[in-house]
Amino acid sequence: MKYTDSYDMRNSGEDMADLAMQQYLRAGGHEEYKDWLKVGTDPKENKLSMFWFATKILLLPDYIMVKNNFIYFIEVKGTNRLKEDDYYKIQEMAYKGSRYKEVKVGLMYFANKYADPKWFNHLDLRDIWMNDDIPMKYYPELDFRGNKKPYKEIPV
Repeated sequence: MKYTDSYDMRNSGEDMADLAMQQYLRAGGHEEYKDWLKVGTDPKENKLSMFWFATKILLLPDYIMVKNNFIYFIEVKGTNRLKEDDYYKIQEMAYKGSRYKEVKVGLMYFANKYADPKWFNHLDLRDIWMNDDIPMKYYPELDFRGNKKPYKEIPV
């Protein structure tokens, strides 16, 4: 899949990053429903009409994981393109969790199904987002309201 493929094409088939995340968690000895949960909405699984409203209102990460007395709120990506909506969602979760030292918020990037993940905490992402040397780019399709969909490429 390429980012230039249509939305329907990109969201058909398996979600590489999702499968890689589950493989990574299980290989690390983490048990589903005890150490981690998949909680986020997924357009590959959710075919609800008007789905975009749910993603704009709900503040759910893809995964929640408990490890070493910390709780991680994790967005999972199989692309280095950080969409504006995901960036702001991560920052809002980080803001809400900022009063708890046990809360960590960020993004787990998988280059491919077998790659070791790379963790970017919300501060790393803020630095990338605010870096004027990393240009803002736009997906070829428009959002549900007809607006451009901005993103920045995470340097990996």
